[in-house]
Amino acid sequence: MAWSALGDSAWMFEAAGTDPGERLSRLLELAADLEASRIAEARDIVSSFETLAVHFDPAHGARVLDWLISQPPPTGKAASSGGKLIEVPVAYDVDEQVASALDLTPDEIVRLHSGASYTVAAVGFSPGFPYLTGLPERLHLPRRATPQPVAAGSVAIAGKQAGIYPFDSQGGWHVLGRTDLELFDPSRAEPALLKPGDCLKFVPAENSSSNKKIPDDESADAGFEVLEPGVLATVQDSGRQGFQKIGVSPGGAADPVAARVANLLAGNPDKAALLECCMSGPVLRFLQDVRVAGIGWADATRSRRPVDLTAGAVLDLRGRMVSSYGYLAIAGGIDVPEILGSRATDLRAGFGGWQGRGLRAGDRLPLGKPQPGPQPGAWRVGCPRAKMMEGTLELRFLKGMQSTWFTEEALETFRGSIYQLSPFSDRMGARLDGPLLERAGTGELISQPVVAGSVQVPPDGRPIVLLAERQTIGGYPQIGHIISADVPKLARALPGTRLRFREVSHDEARAAWLAARRELALLQAGLSFFTATNHYQ
Repeated sequence: MAWSALGDSAWMFEAAGTDPGERLSRLLELAADLEASRIAEARDIVSSFETLAVHFDPAHGARVLDWLISQPPPTGKAASSGGKLIEVPVAYDVDEQVASALDLTPDEIVRLHSGASYTVAAVGFSPGFPYLTGLPERLHLPRRATPQPVAAGSVAIAGKQAGIYPFDSQGGWHVLGRTDLELFDPSRAEPALLKPGDCLKFVPAENSSSNKKIPDDESADAGFEVLEPGVLATVQDSGRQGFQKIGVSPGGAADPVAARVANLLAGNPDKAALLECCMSGPVLRFLQDVRVAGIGWADATRSRRPVDLTAGAVLDLRGRMVSSYGYLAIAGGIDVPEILGSRATDLRAGFGGWQGRGLRAGDRLPLGKPQPGPQPGAWRVGCPRAKMMEGTLELRFLKGMQSTWFTEEALETFRGSIYQLSPFSDRMGARLDGPLLERAGTGELISQPVVAGSVQVPPDGRPIVLLAERQTIGGYPQIGHIISADVPKLARALPGTRLRFREVSHDEARAAWLAARRELALLQAGLSFFTATNHYQ
């Protein structure tokens, strides 16, 4: 079997053949076979309409590839069967612009859409989002030029695909109506209602109110209280692994390097939950004696070293930040429940962290038990740091899966131009301002797996680099992939930062990843000299 590189953190297989049903059957068979013989280094196995991706730590790419090429090629004959049939009630409300673009009346669109039978080809983009085959050809409509807000429960179409948005999101699909069917619930034994191979029928229904759950208030007797929340403060950790096949983003800290350094300074394990603060931090009151460590603030008295605070102390983190995301680690970690193996907040899906949202004034969060860690003193660490060349941040990239979709001029523009980080960037993706990138044709990409660092280009030509809370499957062509070692640097950059891109080889990408790991290992070893034998109480 032939596997292609999807950046430096995934291998991708494309099913052969001209019949879409046969290709999907081969992929379902391959996914089942890989799950049955899965090795530890394979973090996630994600299938889509015509492609399947296996995700891994960039250090383990060769080991994973050896395992993959040892597998027998799928025939499609042994594909799993017996998928369930689900009826989806839809309150249709077809936009006149959609009707005009299709040259159909709204009633004709409803009749065609609800009269077809659909098959779940993949689950991705967001938790529980089903990508559906079976959309009548008369309803095929290209994506919007620019992604727009889409409400939870929206039933939508794009290209040859149909789908349902489980959560409020940004998307380029055209909405035909709404459903109250709950497609994803992380508290269920099977969080995603649908899986590849299931069949759907859309049934016209009356309008109904949303059934989205409102989480109960939670409180803590000890830990800290939020006095002022800042711009956006969330609980994050190193993220979720193993759930991309049901659309759950790995998520976690936008800048995992800075988060890990903060945890090291506080004496916490790498995976400990901490606060991520965007652009401006919160004001906190501590209800017990604590040791804290911050990364990302200009204040030299608190940043990049551990600091002891007594019960009742107020910590004001609204000061100037030197990066887009700052991290406050507290000895013992923030003790919120684990959901799907992580304490990280998934903002788009609204679960994890503290009630699935950013912090608000009055929130009281619990802390875990502190472990031995570096002692406070007149010292600071220099890691992490970003090297700027003439005021410009250089980001290395690998050739994208759809680089041939772009004109030669567009490829040269991407390699040779200066872009700026847009203020409209977020945890999901970094939007870039600069020269537009023109496609060589007008084809519509069939949605396929993506990775952190994928540089997607919507029809408007403005590139978007996917970050921590990215979707798992995307439908915009990928002109390049920022290497894994450089993605944290981009997350760290402030809006307006000048960016340039340099193409590198896979060997250079892997060497950069290993060098970054060695730097953190050296920092951890150095901090051990400042660790007392008795842990902080």
